[in-house]
Amino acid sequence: MKNMEILAPVGSADALTAAVRSGADAVYLATTRFGARASAKNFDTEQLKSAVTFCHQRDVKVYLTMNTLLKDTEMSVAIDTAKSACRMGIDALIVQDVGFADVIRKSVPDLPLHASTQMSIHSPKGAELLYRLGFKRVVLARELSREEIREIVASCPIETEVFVHGALCMCVSGQCYFSSVLGGRSGNRGQCAQTCRLPFSVEGGNGHDLSLKDMSVLEKLRELQSIGVTSAKIEGRLKRPEYVASAVNVARQFLDSSYADKESCLQLKNVFSRSGFTDGYYTAHRGRHMFGIRQKEDVLSASTKVLNQIHAVYKNEYQRIPVEFCFSLAQNSPAHLTAAIPEKNISVECFGDNGEIALTKPITAEKITEQLLKTGNSPFKVSAIECKVQEHTALSLSAVNRIRRDGIEQLTEKLMAAYQTSTINEIPVLPFRNRTSRTSVPLRAVFSDWDIPDEFLVCELIFVPENTPLNDIEMLMRRGFRVGMEIFGGMFGRENQIQQRLKQWKTLGIEHILINNLGAIPLCEQYGLLIHGNFRMNVMNTQSVSFFKSIGLCDVTASFELTAEQINALGNVLSVGAILYGKLPLMLTRNCPGVNSATKTCRQCGGSGFITDRKNIDFLYRCNGGCTQIFNSVPLYMGDRKKELSCVDFYTLFFTDENHRQKADILHCVRHGKKI
Repeated sequence: MKNMEILAPVGSADALTAAVRSGADAVYLATTRFGARASAKNFDTEQLKSAVTFCHQRDVKVYLTMNTLLKDTEMSVAIDTAKSACRMGIDALIVQDVGFADVIRKSVPDLPLHASTQMSIHSPKGAELLYRLGFKRVVLARELSREEIREIVASCPIETEVFVHGALCMCVSGQCYFSSVLGGRSGNRGQCAQTCRLPFSVEGGNGHDLSLKDMSVLEKLRELQSIGVTSAKIEGRLKRPEYVASAVNVARQFLDSSYADKESCLQLKNVFSRSGFTDGYYTAHRGRHMFGIRQKEDVLSASTKVLNQIHAVYKNEYQRIPVEFCFSLAQNSPAHLTAAIPEKNISVECFGDNGEIALTKPITAEKITEQLLKTGNSPFKVSAIECKVQEHTALSLSAVNRIRRDGIEQLTEKLMAAYQTSTINEIPVLPFRNRTSRTSVPLRAVFSDWDIPDEFLVCELIFVPENTPLNDIEMLMRRGFRVGMEIFGGMFGRENQIQQRLKQWKTLGIEHILINNLGAIPLCEQYGLLIHGNFRMNVMNTQSVSFFKSIGLCDVTASFELTAEQINALGNVLSVGAILYGKLPLMLTRNCPGVNSATKTCRQCGGSGFITDRKNIDFLYRCNGGCTQIFNSVPLYMGDRKKELSCVDFYTLFFTDENHRQKADILHCVRHGKKI
């Protein structure tokens, strides 16, 4: 059973000290750009360099988060930032953008890449794909259960990182557009406005029916370690240092001894919680008990007294590095010390003052051992001492202290040298440019049901949902439609189910599959199907377009977070489409907001319902594939502005709750450039 690391969030220099001195094995932090927590203090170039040195001197790893989606105009700067960090000796890069990751993998081939939870990986095949693409680690979705984590760990050799404490987004990470669509602040670009913490109500709910409690499975750390999880990750780069220290301290206790004292656990709850904690996803007991908000008593519990108690935890260095000393002393010979870190295969030799004939009181092995044990406020702890002293030999205690300090300094230098900087190759960034305007752009349509008017026969492709009955698919094909199938974005625990459906679709003659998650790609590859990337693949730059071409996709739909001008400028390396109509999905969540109702269950809502915001605006939510999608209250419509998107290769219309007549009317307006 491999040792599992405790990974701490660091949003400031003070939080860095708190994390390391509380016992973290690794930290994750960001520069002033390209991190998913843009409002944290973060680290400029010099601060990052100092942070790496501070950590490596203490044998703590540093992971740099560059886990936002990038636009073409930002790509070169982001690559330069990553290369600069590599020269400083960072231990891994955490990324979301697949295009950026592709460039870094080629330009810095020996730098470990970690796939951010923003990549929405929550299936074995998704993890396998990343391993095949050269990723060393995947940060798994927070919504996974214990058994689902176990299945992913067993699927391939990729390292796994699991969130064990901290805030829970209502939405699957990387699939939330709520803040972006409603307020222009993209969660995919580190600017989330935490829209889900605002009042949203379902019938019978508590008025905050998109707000979950913070998660905590710290007492399950040894279980996760036995499963084979590599890293236990704590969320909270926006939190105060005392929170970081408290969470790391409790995690350290549970991992080292499977027990944490009540006082430490109470301090953790008091420093920050939302009506307590939940383990609902991990234990596969999702429901109303997972919802919670930060109440007045939660705020007041973080008193000055509590903060001072926590501060005492990281007042001094955490002695994490075991060192062995071998000391010898003889008359008329210099004192000799060998200092070693066996687990790192590092050792040094030091020489001190000469031993002299003792005229009065000779020094003893016991006294020398006592001095060698005094590693003081350093990260070193003495695990073994061998001491040989010739009888009647004198040496001052200050001389013993000097040779001990010399040994510690030399060990630190060797420890630092073991952290190598990465080799960097110069890989050109693909050019982005305006595409050629087209006089006629093909239409596609994606439906949430299989009630499709004949008018849509003009579409080059229509996609129906994966739960469409086989008889209805055959009927659509007989009517002359070129039919493809959409795999839902939530694939949690459903790989076998999806494989069976793909096999059935292939038998029917279905060739085109619309995917919403990287994990669907290997499943489609097994059957030789044509793969189309939906907007949930978060394509925002030319490098990402090129990446998806390299792994065999036919085309991709650009992210609707881009402007028309930015979509038109994507490099022409693969067919790219744009959305002309549809109620944009704002969230993909594994916890239906309807379960927070005191009057009905999720099943009683019939798989759909409405959630209302503080301005009395209703948002449709719909359950399918084991997840729930929440849609915007009004549709995006660009049918009367097609000229602004005339450089793309196809247009797509998305239908959610429109009836038969509305679908036909919308298509008519789009085709003739009319307003709706």
